[in-house]
Amino acid sequence: MLATGNNRSVQASRFVVLVVAIVMVAWFLLGALQAHDISRATNIVSQSGPVTAAQAAQVSSLLSFAGTLNPDQEVNILRASLAASRNNSVSATRILLKVGREEPSNLEAWDLLAQLAGGDSKLELLALKHIAELDPRARSSS
Repeated sequence: MLATGNNRSVQASRFVVLVVAIVMVAWFLLGALQAHDISRATNIVSQSGPVTAAQAAQVSSLLSFAGTLNPDQEVNILRASLAASRNNSVSATRILLKVGREEPSNLEAWDLLAQLAGGDSKLELLALKHIAELDPRARSSS
């Protein structure tokens, strides 16, 4: 009787280890696919020239998947870059301000916001203030 109880315990432990291993592999694969999609989206957004409507749709699709269970703000920064490249600075600014609130030390977001501020001196000063705090060398090079 005791051997049967130990056998069930060993089987239960093996099952738990198997489930944990499957979850870890799935998480790793999801991360790898997301990294690939972020790379593809970055290549499209950073190309020279305007982003076409078809490319914008492709980037949106890639970023939609890449944002799944991904706490990194890189996806949102790419969304803002896409909006900016489509001449939608209002949407880009809104996204970047949200990134700045959620991750105040994100230098890339503040830098892009400073570039997009255009004629909004308050917004530009806000972004430049954060840049100077995060990277004091930026102050001397501006």
